[in-house]
Amino acid sequence: MEPLGDKNLLEFCGKPLILHLLENAKKGGAKNFIVVVNKNNKKEIATLLQKAKIATEIKEQRNLDEGMAGGVLDGLGLVSYNESVLVLGGNDYFDAEVLKKIIEQGQKHDGAILAKELQNYFPGGYLQVCCKNFITSIIEKPGEGNEPSKLVNIVAHYFSRAGDLHEALGKAKSNKDDVYEVALSLLLKTKKFVAVPYKGVWQAVKYPWHVLELMEIVLASQKTKISKKAQIAKSAKLNGLGIVVEDGARIFDNAVVQGPCYVGKNAVVGNNALVRNSIIGENSVAGYNTEIARSFLARNVTTHIAYVGDSVIDEGVNFGAFSCTANLRLDKKTVRVKIKEERIDSHHEKLGAIVGGGAQIGIHAMLMPGAKIDADDFVEPGQIKK
Repeated sequence: MEPLGDKNLLEFCGKPLILHLLENAKKGGAKNFIVVVNKNNKKEIATLLQKAKIATEIKEQRNLDEGMAGGVLDGLGLVSYNESVLVLGGNDYFDAEVLKKIIEQGQKHDGAILAKELQNYFPGGYLQVCCKNFITSIIEKPGEGNEPSKLVNIVAHYFSRAGDLHEALGKAKSNKDDVYEVALSLLLKTKKFVAVPYKGVWQAVKYPWHVLELMEIVLASQKTKISKKAQIAKSAKLNGLGIVVEDGARIFDNAVVQGPCYVGKNAVVGNNALVRNSIIGENSVAGYNTEIARSFLARNVTTHIAYVGDSVIDEGVNFGAFSCTANLRLDKKTVRVKIKEERIDSHHEKLGAIVGGGAQIGIHAMLMPGAKIDADDFVEPGQIKK
């Protein structure tokens, strides 16, 4: 996710990702939540959960090098062996209703796993199933054309007895970061787990451009709500459905907001600005003559006579006058983004920049498709960043 900050805390329409996931799980019938955190986000997440009044227990993962297996084991320390337990990924968004099916099916067997039906290849774990959708094995990244089924393993796993998972994790060994998956495979050899096929919305947040994909889902689900405490000029236009304007927001003369859109608390949409299909975070400014298109702006982002298209902008970024993000390759090929030492295909024909918190973009600076700007970086006036 670099150069973005903690994805759990990224705000989608005024609400951090972790709260979206917990509220979704609550709607789906889950309860008695345990949230496994790390030392860096423990305090902030605890404060968020307290304000949201969601009853949870917080558990700090002792060793982050142990990955998901270590986090689950630490969480299981608060669960008795004979209790049922539902393990949910920290970045998988899906319809709440399917959780009810997972719990219902899991209670009839040793467990149940959410199985997303995909037509195109996904580099994840595929479920091999037999009659009545009983799972026989999980095959990790089988390669396109070698999929044992169309069912991809999503981290929404129900275990009728927490002790079974605890024991399997104790036995699982691996030199890679897949101890949890190895433990799951061990369980499938002796226990009956059923796949719960699912064709609905699913979005993981693994790479920066996934923020835009989840943003689109969240925006599409919201209903128009204009705060009476917002100031909207008579000549401003709010077009379309799914527009939310929060308290203290100001939309100035001749500005256009094209829904679905979210304009956060005390945010500003300046004169002649155009904002469409985007999130404008709290205290952010889409300044005079600026266009924000299909982009995610966190809190305290400022722009002035700028173009920001199909981009993810973290907190406290400033775009100087006439700066812009290019979002389309001239050859019309999909945009590839450098992740660590590898160029990953985003599968987006349109993708702008990913800008870390606190970065400063000088006047007339140009950010090319898929460009990544580090947190607190300084892009000089007129500079081109690829």
